[in-house]
Amino acid sequence: MLKTLLISMLLVGTLSGAAHASDTVDLTDESKARIRQTLTEQGYEVGKTKIEDGLYEAYARKDGAKLEVFLNAAFEVVRTERDD
Repeated sequence: MLKTLLISMLLVGTLSGAAHASDTVDLTDESKARIRQTLTEQGYEVGKTKIEDGLYEAYARKDGAKLEVFLNAAFEVVRTERDD
């Protein structure tokens, strides 16, 4: 019984780690292109991109405003801040 419980706990821990790993962001040429494409389709002019607090961050302009646009691992905009 104890052996089964330990194996179950190990599997749950392993699967949790794998799920968490898929939510991490990594700034590659491919991810930069995806960010640029996503934001351009939404009317942004995209400048520099980086990672901040586990999110993609893009410096962009829209309607004359300077903005910081934050995207999650699925390239969805989760927050936008003015960059005055």
